[in-house]
Amino acid sequence: MATAFNPQVGDVGHEIVVDFETCDCDGNIIPLDLSPVGTVITICLRKPDQTTVKEFTGGVSTCDTLANGVTSFITVATDLDVAGTWCVSGKVVFTDGRIFRGNASNLVVEQPVCP
Repeated sequence: MATAFNPQVGDVGHEIVVDFETCDCDGNIIPLDLSPVGTVITICLRKPDQTTVKEFTGGVSTCDTLANGVTSFITVATDLDVAGTWCVSGKVVFTDGRIFRGNASNLVVEQPVCP
C-alpha cells in the first residue's frame, strides 16, 4: 500500500492503493495480473476497533496498472470516519473461480488539526 502522507478523517480524494503479488514457478515474486475481463477486485478496510470492515470496488490506480497487480479506490468524506490504525487488504476473484487475498497492511488515519 502506498501513501505519501497519512490521510485524515473525512479526507476526500485520497487514493488507497493495494498491490497483489504471487510467485512464478521458480519462486520469484511477480505482480498478479488483475486485468482479465470479469475480474472482481475488492479492497477491504477494517476500522481501528476491529469490529467493522468497509468494502470498496478496486479500480485502475494512478500509480500503476492492473496488469502490474495494482488497484485502488478514491475516498469520499464518509470512508475514513474515525482516527486510528486501519487494516487494509484486498481480494481478487477471477472468472475461472480462482480467489486471491492480499497481505494486510496498516493505514494510519489521523484526526484533522484544521476543521
